[in-house]
Amino acid sequence: MQYLVATYWMWFVVALLMGGAVGYWLPGRQVVESGIGPLLRWGAAAFLVGLAVVVLHVYPLRDEPDLETVLLPAFCVAIGGLLGRWLRAASSQAELARATLAGNAQVESAVLGARAKAAVRSAKAVEDARLDAEARAAGEARLAEATKVAAAKAAAVKAAAAMAAVAKAAEEVRLAAEARTAEQARLAAVAKAAEQARLAAETKAAEEARLVAAVNAVQQERLATEAKAAEEARVAALAKAAVTETAEEVRPAAETRAAEEARLAAAVNAVQQERLATEAKAAEQVRLAAAAEGKAAQGPDVAATTAQATAFHPGSRPPGIAAPAEGEADDLKRIKGMGPDIEKACNALGIYQFRQIANWTPEEAIWVGHHIGFPGRIAREHWIVQARLLASGGETEHSRAVKSGFVDRKADEPLDPAAAEMLGKSLPEQAAVVDGEDKHPGRRPYGLATPLGKADNLKRIRGVGPQNETRLHGLGIWHVSQIAAWTDENVKWVGSYLGSSGRTQRDNWVAQARDLAAGKGTESSRRVAAGKVPPPKDDGSLGQDNVQTLK
Repeated sequence: MQYLVATYWMWFVVALLMGGAVGYWLPGRQVVESGIGPLLRWGAAAFLVGLAVVVLHVYPLRDEPDLETVLLPAFCVAIGGLLGRWLRAASSQAELARATLAGNAQVESAVLGARAKAAVRSAKAVEDARLDAEARAAGEARLAEATKVAAAKAAAVKAAAAMAAVAKAAEEVRLAAEARTAEQARLAAVAKAAEQARLAAETKAAEEARLVAAVNAVQQERLATEAKAAEEARVAALAKAAVTETAEEVRPAAETRAAEEARLAAAVNAVQQERLATEAKAAEQVRLAAAAEGKAAQGPDVAATTAQATAFHPGSRPPGIAAPAEGEADDLKRIKGMGPDIEKACNALGIYQFRQIANWTPEEAIWVGHHIGFPGRIAREHWIVQARLLASGGETEHSRAVKSGFVDRKADEPLDPAAAEMLGKSLPEQAAVVDGEDKHPGRRPYGLATPLGKADNLKRIRGVGPQNETRLHGLGIWHVSQIAAWTDENVKWVGSYLGSSGRTQRDNWVAQARDLAAGKGTESSRRVAAGKVPPPKDDGSLGQDNVQTLK
């Protein structure tokens, strides 16, 4: 056996190492659970390997089989397996101890981590709770502050509303007081105006009574003087017859009588002038009182006062119109002596057109003169004559200037006597009245005694022949501009006067005249220009008398 060991020790060592390797690498759990069984199985396996080696003669053997040769490797494998297992077990315990320590460390670490996390969560929860508490406290504080501010604002708004209500009430009281004061002032002014009107009426009545008494006294004195003069003349005549007085003795009595009559006439004229001055003064006072109260715009009381005041004017008020149609209102400032203020006063009376002023009667002119506060001015400044000229299509130097845009700042002021006289001399003479003028319907158009410069050829209007032209000349119609200014009433009167009613409308003389005045041609004007219409047989100087010559 020693020989075997000495000879084959290397194989035994290999078996031992193989057994140790196998034992070491077996799982420790299987050894614990199965005991030595696996080792025996490994030994059996090693034995079988040795047997196979012997049978196959892998290593040299002696001639006789030796069981020891087979068993020794198996024994070496078993011993190696035990040693490997023990080594494995030792290393496993160390690993287990290390694993246990590591597990314990992990557990402890986990516990510590959990504790740390719990502590962190707890701290965070505490911090969150603190923050929540602080937030709630801040929110409650803000809410309390907002509530306090809202309450303060509500109190301020309430106070402001109360102050506004008090201010409004005070303002209403003030306005009511002012309204009462204004109403009282207006009533006082109306009462004052009425009182002034009453006083003016009483003054006028008293003045008229005084003037009547003065006139009567003057009349009585004149009658007495005349009677006395007559008696003296009678006595003188008787004395002359008795004592044969000479004519030289009678002449002083006649001169005395004439002087007395002149004195009485002067006294009557003075009384009349004083009466007119008193009436003008009373009218002016009433007009100023009405103007101070705003006239009719202030209410029915003042309107009544104004109406009452107009009743004081002598003469008669001219008729007016409510409002002119579009384009039918004339610029009354083209009448020299009438400015913007007087034009407004005339418009307030319903006077908008030249032909309205042209139709004024002397009584109406006196009334308007007193109404505007300038008695006698209308006749003195020839307003009616100017209006007739302007209404018939004529022009004056003043009307042309106003028409071109000239503005006279002093147009409302009265003209001085020299200027008024010069104006009257510059106005053309009006045509004379014709027989039967009032028998025709409508209204006669205003005419001129002589043409303004050269007369127009009226035959350029269709329907106007030589005879009609001559008769129009007799009416003072010399220019197409006069026919262009005719109204419907003028057309009706001319048609009736010429004995061809309806022809003036049918041939539309006014429209033709307007075209000619504007420089446009008509069919008749072209025929006249071509020489197809004979020239007139008269120059218009004979007027209506020339009609007999034409016949």
